[in-house]
Amino acid sequence: MESFMMNESPEKNNPRETVRLLTESQTRIALRLYYSGSESCAPGHFFGPAIRPHYLIHFIRSGRGKYICQDNIFELEKGDAFLILPAETTKYIADEKEPWEYSWIAFDGPDARTLLKHCGFTDTQVVYRSPDKESAEKLLAQTSVFENSFHENSQNLLEIMGNFYLLFSCMYQEQMPVPLLTPSRQSSPAGTLQELYFRQAVEYLKHNFSYPVKIEQLARQVGVSRTYLYKIFISHSGKSVQQYLQDLRLTAAMDMLKKSGRDITEIAYSCGFTDSPAFCRQFKKTTGLTPLQYRRAAGNYGDS
Repeated sequence: MESFMMNESPEKNNPRETVRLLTESQTRIALRLYYSGSESCAPGHFFGPAIRPHYLIHFIRSGRGKYICQDNIFELEKGDAFLILPAETTKYIADEKEPWEYSWIAFDGPDARTLLKHCGFTDTQVVYRSPDKESAEKLLAQTSVFENSFHENSQNLLEIMGNFYLLFSCMYQEQMPVPLLTPSRQSSPAGTLQELYFRQAVEYLKHNFSYPVKIEQLARQVGVSRTYLYKIFISHSGKSVQQYLQDLRLTAAMDMLKKSGRDITEIAYSCGFTDSPAFCRQFKKTTGLTPLQYRRAAGNYGDS
C-alpha cells in the first residue's frame, strides 16, 4: 500500500476545537457520542491512510474533495456526507481549487448500525448525497444546530442526543423497515465512585487513543482534578494515565502488526503516534523488537 502522512497545515487550515463528550451513562447507552469538530481545509489538505476504532461521519459544508475508501474514489461537494467505518482504511483530500470545509462526529454503540441503515448507509454504501439544494441546506442547518449544542452545552446529554437524531433524520430513508431502537439493556452495578471515574476515563482513552489526548481535558471531562485522576489510575491499574494510554496504543499496534498487512506508517498514525520513527523507537524500547521484527516473529510476513 502506498504510504501517506497526515498533511497538517495549521497556518492554512482553520479547525474549530474538537470537543469530546463523556458522561457516566456512555458505557451503557445504546448510542454513544465521542467527539465533534469542524475544519476549513487548505488546498490539497489530506488525512490518511488511517483507520478509526468507531464510526466517523463528515458533513461537507462547502467546497469539494475526494473520499477514498474500499478502492473507490468518491467526488463530493457541499451537502454530501461520507462515513468512515470502524477498522476501515480511508483517505480524504481537499480539492486544490475549491477546498472543502466539513464538520465531523464520532460515535458508535449497539444501535449505531441500525441508525445508519435508516439513512441508507451500509458496509458498502458509505456516501450520502443530498437529492436537492433544499435538502442540502436543511442538512447543513441541522449540522450547525448539533455542533453548537455539542460545543456549548456538553452537560445536557438529552439536548445533544436529540439534535444528533434530528441531524440523521435529514438523511432518513423511508423505505428502510427496520426498528430504530433495541430493547433496553441491563445496567451493571455502579461500584465505587473511584471505579466509576476509572471506567469513564478508560472508555474515553479506548476510543480516542488514535488522537492527541490531553490529560487535563480527560480529567475535566471525568469531573476530577488531574492529580486525583493520576491517583485513581495508580490505584486501579498501577500505571499513570500517560503510561496507560501508551500501553493502549502499543497493544493496538501489536494487534495490527500480527493481523494485518498495513504498513508501519499507517499503523503509527492509526495508533496515535506522531510519526513512524517515534513509533518505532517506543515500540522497540517496550518490546525489544522493531515493529517489523515483531510482525515476523508473530508469523506475519506481509509487506511492511
